[in-house]
Amino acid sequence: MTPAWAVAWQLIVGLGCAVAGYAIVLVGRGVVVGRLLILAALIFFAALAAGRSDLAGGLRVAAVLVVIPAALRRVVRPGPAPSVMRWADILATLVGLAAVYATMAGFTRTAVLLVTVCGVVMLGAGLALFEMTSGDERRQVLWMILGLVVSAPTSLLLFVFISGAAPGVALLLGVVAAVLSLSLPLATAIAVINPRVVDVRAVLANLTVLTIMFAFGAALYAGTEATILALTGDIPPRGVRVLIAVGVAAGFHPMLRWVRTSVDEMLFGGRADPIDTLTRLGTHLAAGSSPPKWLDTLRTALAVRGVALRQGEKIIASSGEFGASLTVVTELRTDAAHVGDLVVALPADDLRPAPATSAVLSLVSVPLAQALHAARLTEELRASRGQAVNALEEERRRMRHDLHDGLGPTLTGIAYSADAAANLLRSAPDDALEILRDLRGGAGEAIAEIRRIVYGLRPRALDELGLVGAVRQQIAPMRTADGRPLAVTIHTPEDLPDLPAAVEVAAYRMTVEAVTNAARHSGAAEATITFALTPGPALRIEVHDQGHNTANWTPGVGLRSMRDRVEQIGGTLTVDATANGATITANIPLDASPSAQLDTN
Repeated sequence: MTPAWAVAWQLIVGLGCAVAGYAIVLVGRGVVVGRLLILAALIFFAALAAGRSDLAGGLRVAAVLVVIPAALRRVVRPGPAPSVMRWADILATLVGLAAVYATMAGFTRTAVLLVTVCGVVMLGAGLALFEMTSGDERRQVLWMILGLVVSAPTSLLLFVFISGAAPGVALLLGVVAAVLSLSLPLATAIAVINPRVVDVRAVLANLTVLTIMFAFGAALYAGTEATILALTGDIPPRGVRVLIAVGVAAGFHPMLRWVRTSVDEMLFGGRADPIDTLTRLGTHLAAGSSPPKWLDTLRTALAVRGVALRQGEKIIASSGEFGASLTVVTELRTDAAHVGDLVVALPADDLRPAPATSAVLSLVSVPLAQALHAARLTEELRASRGQAVNALEEERRRMRHDLHDGLGPTLTGIAYSADAAANLLRSAPDDALEILRDLRGGAGEAIAEIRRIVYGLRPRALDELGLVGAVRQQIAPMRTADGRPLAVTIHTPEDLPDLPAAVEVAAYRMTVEAVTNAARHSGAAEATITFALTPGPALRIEVHDQGHNTANWTPGVGLRSMRDRVEQIGGTLTVDATANGATITANIPLDASPSAQLDTN
């Protein structure tokens, strides 16, 4: 009769394989893997039906050494399979089948030897597959390794204790072994369905550290107690055992940090290498990757829990998890400008970053700051272009309304009047003459409307007098708010060249608006305009008034209009308001783009 613990183990593991296989088939990924797991479950159930016989043992070995390994080997297929992998697949299958035959024939020692060989072949194939994969495929391999590490050693250890245990204890150990064995089909299902559901490397690291620290604590305590026993010949008293426990606890945290660092080096590729990290980050930046890609690379290189880019209180991008971990904030600066922060979540037991981590953060902060600044400028440029397009559409809409509502009715009236005059020319020449006189007035109104629309696009004075002459003509009749004439002095270089149309219109409208503001709000009767050429080349315009500004100056519609007009063609506008007057300065590049000229014109 089959022992109860064996029945429980086969039933639990069979159900686990069936559920995992059905989930994989249901999702539609790795259908072959799912079907093989379901086949393994059916073989386990068949072994239960066969009872305690050589056939049952052979079926269990077939499920464990042939079908399940076949499912694992089909989870990851890294492109064309190398010949070594194909031979490993064939060898593992043949060894598994030989183990099945040895078990059914009663050759127990031979079966144990073949099981060992099969395990070595699978381990070698797994290591080779780990080296050949990357990204999600490597995560899949790590999930399968995790399942094997949890299920195989612990189950074998429990089976050793089961052989000499009482029936009740054996049943309990069999259930525990079965539950631990479920980790393999569960890990396989995760590897196929979603290997990124959690970071498998962190799971492996924590499990390894926990196992090592448990063994370290137990071995240190037992070794110290055994040493005292060997030296004194007596079992240490309770007080000494308490001191031993305190000593083990005191050395636990330093040992934990060392073990965690060693495990991280093994799983995450060693300590953070500044040059390697900078090279990998530079590859992403050169390829125009998104910020989350930068942070994934940085988090992997630093072996930390999480990394985030922050501007003010806004998180731009993040990778990993933060939770309640301690964080290190590195300022990102371009020249003297603070463009953001790089936030790093330290591992759970670290109180400060390792020296290598600090070196990497210091090194990568410069290119990250430049990339973040460039990304922000790109976004601002995109927004500025959107505003320019909107302004152009608004101008087109205004022109359409002006033509439709102003010029359209006038021209329609002219056409009807001409028809009426033609009809009355023979029968009532006097009435026809009167209509023609009215028609002449309508034509004059149409001409005036056309001139108004054209001058609204580009002042005529710019074509007739140039920039300086047009500005002088426009501001000549200006008066202050209390009625005094506004005296304006204009300084201009003798060799002021012909300016691009967009620059000329923007400079004209900005200068006239600035002088108008001075006349309305400064309280002074004098103002100065200075035109100058600066390297670039660019046109520099300064409008200064002699007013006395004692209260805070709130920018209004006029100032916003000037700034928008200048920035549309790539220029800048600044305002300096003091008790001795206000100065508005505009710098406009002379190489305005065609799109900017179109927007301004």
